[in-house]
Amino acid sequence: MLYRHDPAEKGRTQSASGVRYKAMARVLVVDDERSLRRTFALFLRDDGHEVETAEDVDQALTTLETDDFDVVVSDIILPRRSGVSLLEAIAERWPNIKVILVTGEPTVETAASAVRSGAYDYISKPVSSTKIRKVVASAARVKSLQDDNRRLQAENDQQRKELARLVELRTAEVRDTREALASTEARISRIASNIPGVLLQFERRPDGDFAFTFLAESAEQTFGVEPDAVLADARAFLDLIHPEHRDDLGESLARSAASLSLWTWEGRLVMPNGEIRWLQAQSRPIREEDGTVVWDGVMLDMTDRKDLQARLMLSDRMASIGTLAAGVAHEINNPLTYILANLHILGKRAEKAIVPSEKQDKARKLLCSEDTLELLRETADGARRVRDIARDLKTFSRSSEETQPVDVRKVLDSSVRMAINEIRHRAKLERSYEDVPKILANSSRLGQVFLNLIVNAAQAIPDGAADENLIELITCTAADGWAEVKVSDTGTGIPKELIERIFEPFVTMKPVGVGTGLGLYICRDIIQGLGGVIQVDSRPGKGTTFIVRLPPAPEGATGSPSKELKPAQPEQTVPRATILVIDDEANIGRSFVRTFPEHDITVVTSGREGIKLLDDGRSFELVFCDIMMPDLTGRDVYEHILEHHAAMAERVVFMTGGAFTERAAEFIEQIQTRRIDKPFDMALLQRAMREELEKHRRKGN
Repeated sequence: MLYRHDPAEKGRTQSASGVRYKAMARVLVVDDERSLRRTFALFLRDDGHEVETAEDVDQALTTLETDDFDVVVSDIILPRRSGVSLLEAIAERWPNIKVILVTGEPTVETAASAVRSGAYDYISKPVSSTKIRKVVASAARVKSLQDDNRRLQAENDQQRKELARLVELRTAEVRDTREALASTEARISRIASNIPGVLLQFERRPDGDFAFTFLAESAEQTFGVEPDAVLADARAFLDLIHPEHRDDLGESLARSAASLSLWTWEGRLVMPNGEIRWLQAQSRPIREEDGTVVWDGVMLDMTDRKDLQARLMLSDRMASIGTLAAGVAHEINNPLTYILANLHILGKRAEKAIVPSEKQDKARKLLCSEDTLELLRETADGARRVRDIARDLKTFSRSSEETQPVDVRKVLDSSVRMAINEIRHRAKLERSYEDVPKILANSSRLGQVFLNLIVNAAQAIPDGAADENLIELITCTAADGWAEVKVSDTGTGIPKELIERIFEPFVTMKPVGVGTGLGLYICRDIIQGLGGVIQVDSRPGKGTTFIVRLPPAPEGATGSPSKELKPAQPEQTVPRATILVIDDEANIGRSFVRTFPEHDITVVTSGREGIKLLDDGRSFELVFCDIMMPDLTGRDVYEHILEHHAAMAERVVFMTGGAFTERAAEFIEQIQTRRIDKPFDMALLQRAMREELEKHRRKGN
């Protein structure tokens, strides 16, 4: 730029007109008179301008084509072509140059014509130095300002273009980001919906409010409620938690929030359709600035796994029974041997006592002797031993998941009876039982743990030195109030390289083909499921001690109510009654008749016969009915009674030998009537009769 009006700029000069301007404004003076060209050039150079001259239009145009100029001062009257034609040429080709026309014949018309043609200004001759300097300075200043304006406009246009480019680029980036975000959200949503579980985020606010802030769509399939309903109100999910697990859920979340520790929880969910599902959740919380605790985690449907675990545990129990079958058979065969022998002796004595002969009196005395009573006592004792083993087998093989307060000492003794044949040839057994609190457990599962530990202890001791080895069972109450059970042996111990892995699946010290390698793994799983711990202490070559610690049953815990009866005092009398016995085993019905001659007892050996008696109008105060029968089951009989003789339904007492079909097992769990287990003693029957008769007679049925 050749001219800029800026008082602060160095290099500026003071003109005669008092106008400050920057030097180097380039001026072309066009006049055919040499003296005027020189005079104007002198004036303007004195003010700091760079000045070139031309004598006519053609020379001026040539000069303009070869160099840049800011101002042209031209006479109107020039040879061949006028200054106006030069003005027009400049206006067409160099419109930014300021043209000042000079004339010696000033008129209004010439001035107007000059302005119309685009002249910046018009000067009349004679021209003073002040006038020429002032007009050129003004033109140069305007030219400079216009150049600045054009430059700024160009820069502004460029900046607008750049801004538009940046906006377009930013818009594209935002669009791409939004599309990428939408794609990512869709991908995450697909992942969240297809992983084996429900991704979730929930929070507990400082005021205690609990809310879900994210829930994968898979929640609808897992929980049975729409995610939007849970997001709107957490109670849509919390109300589905099984009542037995709600307190545990709240307590586990409180502990996790207090210490920001890993939150884990396992419990049951009751879906809107009534289906029960097992859930397992895990998450690590964070605390936000306002005190809100946020959990990001996953909740898994563990129902199938729980079912598989139950089947695995039952399979392990059955495998244990199979392993111990020979020993159990031995424990049954021993009492059966002398039971049969005693019965043979008693039969011979009775035969001699009733057959007339010379020795009949002597035979009768022998039949009524103390020795005969001893034979009967031994026989009854042997029968009870067989019964106890049968009950242990039944308890051990039961697939029910019901829990109730359990005395660990009784479960230990039951496990010992199952494993006694493994023990007796390897070690002496010592029991040291102190009082312990009852625990809330499933007897069959707990028995599975103890049986595994006892059998392992026995098998860790080589055969042939029973007097030198010991298996010790100890129960006590720990300082923290938990029940503690110790199973110790003086066997070979566990090698150091296995001790850390002993509870892992398929880790075993037994020979190939012996055991599954899952026993201790299942034991740990069962104990942990009861809220307890199992530990091991072993010294190679000296023996091993397993320690099981279990929390006491909550105060007031009763578990599932038992439908089984406890024996009454045998001397208690039972009012005379009409009783129907339905059992496909005829000898059981006859035992009722012989044992209770004071009652009117009718015996039938099929469900159909029993139903026919009732349909024919026979009335009975009690009905003893077997569960498992070949034609119609006890369930079939009961359902017929409910439909056709409803008043009789509550008078039914079921008898069972313990072997159930799946349908029968389901029925047993559902019914509310009483049940007695075979083999039963007479005191048990007596109690059932008395209590049931008294109950119904009070009701006036």
